[in-house]
This record gives sequence, C-alpha cells and structure tokens, in this order.
Amino acid sequence: MKNMLRILLATLIALPAANGRAESLEKLIPDCAEILGKMKREDILNMELVKEAKGIVILNVTGFSIGIGGSGGDGILMAKTEKGWSGPVAITTDGGTLGIDVGGTDNDIVILLMKEGVVSKWGTDGQHFSSASAGAVMGPKGGAAVDASMRDRDFHVYIWNKGAELGVNFGGFDVNINEEANADFYGKPMVSAKDILNSVAEVPASKKDGVVRITDLLK
Repeated sequence: MKNMLRILLATLIALPAANGRAESLEKLIPDCAEILGKMKREDILNMELVKEAKGIVILNVTGFSIGIGGSGGDGILMAKTEKGWSGPVAITTDGGTLGIDVGGTDNDIVILLMKEGVVSKWGTDGQHFSSASAGAVMGPKGGAAVDASMRDRDFHVYIWNKGAELGVNFGGFDVNINEEANADFYGKPMVSAKDILNSVAEVPASKKDGVVRITDLLK
C-alpha cells in the first residue's frame, strides 16, 4: 500500500545499519524541523508526552527496507535542561534493525526519551542498545489519554513512512556521535555531546533561528 501512515509506540527500538553518511547540522536541523512539524500537523505526536520527555531524537532513514537490510539513519538528539531545550547533537545509527519490518523509501522517526539516564546513554558515542528486552506496541497519538505505564517507559517511538508493511523484527543497534558535524556547527573542535546536552556549549547566535524552529514545535 502506498502513502500509508504507520505509527509505532515502543519501549525500546532497534535502528538500521548506518551507511557512513556524515550530514552537517546545517542540513540536519531544517530536515528534522520538517519531520517534527509534519508529525505535529498530522496530530501524530502525543504532545502531553512531548512535554514530559527528557529528550528527543529525530531521524530520517531513506532508500531501503528497514528491518530487512540496507542503509542507516542520520539525525539529532536534544535534551531538556533547566534552561529549556539544549542545542542539537548530530548522531548516526549503526549495526542493527529497526525493530519492525518497514518497507519504503522515506522513513521519518521521532523518539521521545522519557528518562534522564536514557538521554545520557543516547549521548554516549558507541552505545549499544540490545534487542534482548525490546518490545513494540501500537500506541496513542495526538490527544489520546496518557496513563502511568506510558510515562514509565524509556522510549516512545513514532514513525512516518510510505509503502510500509508492519511486522515485529527486533535487532541490536549502536548510536554514534557525529563529532565532525558537532565541531563544525558549534565552532569548537573538542565540543562534547555531554556539554551540548547540558547547555554548557550553546548554539552560536548566527545559527539559532533553525534550532528555535524546532523548540517552538516542542511547545
């Protein structure tokens, strides 16, 4: 089926093998803002969960069948701090399957991270997310009621894709920090993901407009 929307809400997710791309944050930020805006306009994201999230991951994966084989994902990770949302950390995914069989050429993914420890793990280069405890359920969208069990999950995952078929197929994956993209964007060769996520490293004034577009969509 073409032009079909599937939404997956899960506690853990395994993501596709990376294809070696190293997208710049200047490209990733507007792309991720478009993904987030599309999901919000279509009432896909549960905004109550967005407001309670400690972090967010936005990814785009293209050109293959997820969970069957192919390429990988590029995107951003942001954390909620006492100052508001942090700047973006550029990330890639590597070495596993998405956790569901999704066929199609354009797959956009938003992952809400509900615990600070989970945000820290995503922000550590080379972290492996095992498939051992992975589980997937269809979840609420838009204004659907949120219960205590949803708040207690590590991840809430939303997927927009075309030409998709849904089926469970979990596998492990790694999250890698795109250090080159982060250094170029923040103008600091040794900038760390930890400093970005804690708002120690701030978004340069000349580059704030794109990030503000994302943070406005998270309200």
